[in-house]
Amino acid sequence: MSKDFHVCLSCRWEYDESYCEAVKKMPPYDAGPRLLDVIDTAVFDYLIGNADRHHYESFQDDGGASMLILLDNAKSFGNPALDERSILAPLYQCCMIRVSTWNRLNFLKGGVLSSAMRQALAFDPIYPVLAEPHLAALDRRLTGVITTVKQCIEAQGPDNTLIEDRMNLPHP
Repeated sequence: MSKDFHVCLSCRWEYDESYCEAVKKMPPYDAGPRLLDVIDTAVFDYLIGNADRHHYESFQDDGGASMLILLDNAKSFGNPALDERSILAPLYQCCMIRVSTWNRLNFLKGGVLSSAMRQALAFDPIYPVLAEPHLAALDRRLTGVITTVKQCIEAQGPDNTLIEDRMNLPHP
């Protein structure tokens, strides 16, 4: 495993509104899936309220083709009333997201996400793992992500915002 500190997942994004333009020019973010992985991570962290992911790791340095390893979710599901929008900075600065991620997010809207989480955690030995306010926060934050992507689509068009990928996810 190698640590990758090239892109702090919360640092510079929070105060430099044009950081994505610089990131797009740095290897391994200038080609391959790495930048989209960072954006997916930002969406995940926003949904779970994790504002302290400062780096990620990968299995090896192979030109950006290795998958990210996400460690340290300790601050997740803290205050369900707080939606720290700066977590989404990679998404709203780069204004791009995988088509498969976009499709999955849309599939989970309208309470489907909280319902799926409620069902998945129902038989956990430490039930209830998440309180109802945390489940409601998931749905509210998901709506915020979808709104952000829609704003990107309006500003840059779907072809520049929704990036094709190789993941074929089943959808009803």
